[in-house]
Amino acid sequence: MNCPGCAAQMQHLALDGKLGTTVDVDLCAPCRAIWFDHLEDLRLAPGATLSLFGLISTPSAAPATPLSGALRCPRCHTHLALTHDMQRATRFQYWRCEAEHGRLITFVDFLREKDFVRPLTLAQINELRQTVRTVNCGNCGAPIDLAKDSVCAHCGSPVSMLDPAQMAHTIAQLQSAAAGRPADAAAPPDAGRRPPNLDALLQAMKEEARSESPGGLIDTGLRLLGDLLKNR
Repeated sequence: MNCPGCAAQMQHLALDGKLGTTVDVDLCAPCRAIWFDHLEDLRLAPGATLSLFGLISTPSAAPATPLSGALRCPRCHTHLALTHDMQRATRFQYWRCEAEHGRLITFVDFLREKDFVRPLTLAQINELRQTVRTVNCGNCGAPIDLAKDSVCAHCGSPVSMLDPAQMAHTIAQLQSAAAGRPADAAAPPDAGRRPPNLDALLQAMKEEARSESPGGLIDTGLRLLGDLLKNR
């Protein structure tokens, strides 16, 4: 299947679904986007969701290809409708087929939907400005000059980061469910009371800022997500 965003051939995956079913998912590496047929994402087994997290966290050698302006459903070729949604206090978006054939969602918005990605507070942005001048937008890859902006001038996405505490909590729950063990009943971290810890990300950003190709907080967080999946 060709990607609605860039027309590249998508990677087809047959993942485990709930109740012994199989769920077909298509990934586009250049666009960093996922196509789910209607309600496929709700049928994913815990182990399949972990597999998707692992694929999303795999580093890419090239920047993300911007999605085209007019996205069409790969099933019926009608225009996909941009849809805004919210998971807890986190806003995310995707493009859906109004004939209910499916939806296209970027890797970053998929992680937002899973409550992994949160905008930085003003205090965190000010702290980051003391270390790094420019970061790449986690949504479209465009550079954000932190001296002037806290949102991407290209796509309007706020400067955001992956929340390591929330990642660890969700991954532990999914791994317990995949192994047939009772999930940890502890409530996930409350972002309103316990803001994400920037220490590991700031250290990684310091190293990237001195490199020839500085990245973004989301990319840095994805590497931490990959490490977290490997070490558990």
